[in-house]
Amino acid sequence: MKRVAVILVACGLAADGGAFERIAQADHWDFSGHFDVETEDGIRAIIDHIQLTGANTLAWRLNGGSSPRYWSREENALDMAPAFNPVRIPDGRAVQGRIRLFGGGAGVDAYKFALEELGRRKLGRCAYWPYEENHHFTSKVGAWNLDHPQFWCMTRDGKPWMGRASIAFPEVRAHKLRLLDEILAYGPDSIYIEAWRTGGWTVADEYVKPNLDAWRAKYPGEEIPKPNDPRWIALVAETQHAFFRDVRKRLDASGRKVRFLFGVFGVSKTEDPLWSKKAIDWRRLVRENVIDGIVIASVKVDPKRPLESTKDLYELVAKDKGRCQLFCPVSAYTFQKSGIANYAEWLGVSKGEATRKLLELAREVKADGILMECVDYRNYTPEMCDALTTIP
Repeated sequence: MKRVAVILVACGLAADGGAFERIAQADHWDFSGHFDVETEDGIRAIIDHIQLTGANTLAWRLNGGSSPRYWSREENALDMAPAFNPVRIPDGRAVQGRIRLFGGGAGVDAYKFALEELGRRKLGRCAYWPYEENHHFTSKVGAWNLDHPQFWCMTRDGKPWMGRASIAFPEVRAHKLRLLDEILAYGPDSIYIEAWRTGGWTVADEYVKPNLDAWRAKYPGEEIPKPNDPRWIALVAETQHAFFRDVRKRLDASGRKVRFLFGVFGVSKTEDPLWSKKAIDWRRLVRENVIDGIVIASVKVDPKRPLESTKDLYELVAKDKGRCQLFCPVSAYTFQKSGIANYAEWLGVSKGEATRKLLELAREVKADGILMECVDYRNYTPEMCDALTTIP
């Protein structure tokens, strides 16, 4: 009863805009083995489960690769035409490969209903839009990308890669912005984009005609550079930045305030993989008022001084955040080696105590809130939930 009361208080404060925000990154597809995710009751059960963490904003995942998890005229309608696409290898798993998450005559439009339910509960409604167009499987490549191989990415030695349609092409940018229009039509309060999940895509896959033409115009007669050439990264960055500026314009043109949160990963004092691998300059996004909030998804921790090194890296981001909000990770997700379980091991404490220390650290650096990455079924243990809901 005490935990429920704390959650309700936290949610009420969030609705008034005065609370320390607890953002839960929610992937309802991952609940498919536990709840009937094709039904309204199943979606309610997912939100109930996520709220055990004290979350007052849910970042609802919208896509796996470029396959939407809502009813999309831009994407899903295309997939209805052919009986079988030989380019796409179906997901053969017994549950996950057969569920329908976007309505259109089968199941419920999960995104639509989730936002409605979040509104009824007075929780923050965030659209989580990973910057990926595959999820390491061809089954997760969208119909539009499959229908437009002329826009597929290309390696330096000229091999096409179907895992992504390059945003260097104006047609691809226009397609993604039409998707954004669909996403915004559902009425989210925020949109969250992070570039950790890109299905393996990096600047090494951007040797497409628009980028090569731009290189030859800027550096006539010079050899096509390798992907780690700073000049190549800077060139690719221009089209990435142009897209995010277009996202900002779309949000501003929506007629209401929609917050733009952007996720950075692998933060360290010696390298910036968001720049070197993805050609995205988050500090420029801050300077040009493109984004409203910075979400730290992961940092490169020194295991010998885990909390001290983490604080140093949080402050490294904070000093350049400008007017943006700042969110620090308190995550069960350990793939990037900065999750709760990692800190528990380094500090020699329980997961509950590690959760408490990370939450207190976020408060100490004056963050506006936290990100709980991948709130899946029972991966936040009762002791972790207790820590999350008993610290105001």
